[in-house]
Amino acid sequence: MVNRFRDSVAVAALAAAAAVPASAQTYNLYGAPGLIDMPTAESLPDAQVGLSLGFLGETQRTGVGFQITPGVHGTLRVGTIQDDPSGTELSFEGFDLQFRLIEENGMLPAIALGLRDFLGDGPYGAEYLVATKTVAPGLKLSGGIGWGRLGSSDGFDNPIGGNVRGGPTTPSGQPQWDSYFTGEAAFFGGLEWATPVDGLTLKAEYSSDAYAPEVAGGFERDSSFNFGLTYAPNENVQLSGYYLYGSTLGVQLSLTGNPFDPQAPQDLGTAPAPVRARPDDAPRGTAWARSTENRDRIIAAAAKVLEADGILIDQARIAGDEIEIHIENTLIQREPKAIGRTARVLALVAPPSVETFRITPVVGDLPVNTVVIRRSDLEAQVDQPDAGMLSWQTTELENARASILGDDVFLAPEGPRFSWSFNPSLPVNLLDTDDGLQLDLLLSAQASYRLAPGLSVTGEVSRFLVGTDQKTVSTSTSTLPRVRSDSDLYWSGRDFDLNRLTLDWVAKPHEAIYTRLSAGLLERMFAGVSGEVLYAPANSDFAYGAELNYARQRDFEGAFDLIDYDVVTGHGSVYWDTGFRGIEAQLDVGRYLAGDYGATVSLARRFANGWDVRGYATLTEVGFDEYGDGSFTKGFEVTIPLGWTLPFETKSESRVELLQVDGDGGARLDIRGRLYDRIRDLDRRSLEDGWSAFWQ
Repeated sequence: MVNRFRDSVAVAALAAAAAVPASAQTYNLYGAPGLIDMPTAESLPDAQVGLSLGFLGETQRTGVGFQITPGVHGTLRVGTIQDDPSGTELSFEGFDLQFRLIEENGMLPAIALGLRDFLGDGPYGAEYLVATKTVAPGLKLSGGIGWGRLGSSDGFDNPIGGNVRGGPTTPSGQPQWDSYFTGEAAFFGGLEWATPVDGLTLKAEYSSDAYAPEVAGGFERDSSFNFGLTYAPNENVQLSGYYLYGSTLGVQLSLTGNPFDPQAPQDLGTAPAPVRARPDDAPRGTAWARSTENRDRIIAAAAKVLEADGILIDQARIAGDEIEIHIENTLIQREPKAIGRTARVLALVAPPSVETFRITPVVGDLPVNTVVIRRSDLEAQVDQPDAGMLSWQTTELENARASILGDDVFLAPEGPRFSWSFNPSLPVNLLDTDDGLQLDLLLSAQASYRLAPGLSVTGEVSRFLVGTDQKTVSTSTSTLPRVRSDSDLYWSGRDFDLNRLTLDWVAKPHEAIYTRLSAGLLERMFAGVSGEVLYAPANSDFAYGAELNYARQRDFEGAFDLIDYDVVTGHGSVYWDTGFRGIEAQLDVGRYLAGDYGATVSLARRFANGWDVRGYATLTEVGFDEYGDGSFTKGFEVTIPLGWTLPFETKSESRVELLQVDGDGGARLDIRGRLYDRIRDLDRRSLEDGWSAFWQ
């Protein structure tokens, strides 16, 4: 009976002929689109981020998933398994990918290929091919074939390879490329019904997972059938309950967010200045520009309007047919919007003879790129339905000079020397193999005092609001200097911790070259000196950087005390904006804090509203065994702009960090304010992707 059911569910999804709309997707216990334990071929909405916490018996699974593109989903996951009946627990991390090969269309089901723990060799490793078809309104049927863990129950001879699964008998955390799609295969399948009750979904599945590691630890697997329900009170929360393998109850909480779906009404601030076309017979003489009083009056009028939007004029030069202006955007999240607001105000206050606006955003005393806008284009495009596209096509981008050249340049009076901000931080220690998931909430306060243009003192303190700040000794097996594995010791238990205190100098010696020099307490664990240079042409998809640091480790106890360990580190970096769905790639090659040499590859998807989702992996000359738990550094972090959740403009943001804190190999200084991070929102691709905000 079981075999007949197994075969039927594997074929039914492929044979279903009904073409009906698909219902909303739900998460499985692996933090990916799926049923209960088994996957489906569905994709989540593009760019959706999900955090899933699942518990079944003595097993805990935590996953953070991201719909990288409409057809590719990735999950960073950790699972805790009871290793023996005495209660010993082991945690295993993994990274999963699912590729949608075919999208559901008419009679054709969705088909997906998946890899679980494809960068490691832990007990969750598996590969699968699965199909999903909506066979009636709200009813979806899935079936597939699995290998590895998904081929471990009621398996049969592998139809595409050998029946012996490759890889070591003891997990090493290393990729095992030759083990993919090897070993016995097995069928799995199930169905999902979105009931008439709003938000309630029922599920049933046949599992091809034998649960061998869990059974060795006392888990009872009495059946291959699982049943469950999921209730979604809103689009961002899913609560699930399961009855698994004839013996065990399970629960799961999934929280989701999507950059394209803000949680608060947007653009509720001030209205933009109107753009009125100049009459054809308007006087175009330029004699007015010879009067200092006239120029000052125009600047004062523009400054008054722009200040309401948090835009400050840093420098300006007014000629008869052109206005060149440097602005500092202190409030508006999207830079194209700040540029558009500035252009509108200049069109409002400038005499008719002014045709060209040269607007240069300044970030932390660094003029980035100059946006050149013709006033006649602005007037012609403002009421067009495709104004955003038209405006970008007629806009020019140039490398900005360090300062405006020429006579009669307006220089703003010395602005506020002191600035400060508060930001919440959510370091989720998902990959800690000592304790599994650790969820903390910190409040960080930053302050900066500007001593002179380009020169400032910056500090940051933090305090635990939720979580643990108690000192613990790491059980890492790393044989390297403890440059990261002792990080818990730096959470002192005091009311506040001094994370960093630096003297920073930035300059722009050339139109496309930026420099930075920092000295002091560089981060929570290290003090020293850091220097950086960045070459970033305005119209290039590539930027190139170099960084050199001398670092000495800080003491656990004293804010300003140091210990004996010191090191010289440095990296050469290449940054590439691919132009595809906001995806950026970064390669850093050099020497790390433990003295090891290697490279870090980072991939990020950035969004016009400030969201940033990124993952990274580092490999160095250090052997996997010498490195310690995890075998190599990898991680995942999400930056969420607070404006996504608030009905007013703010440039504040919150970072959710998922870190391999025990990794001494491949550890790099946590320098804040690196040059590329400062300027990247104003490169050509970023401006183009967010240019629709120009008119807002």
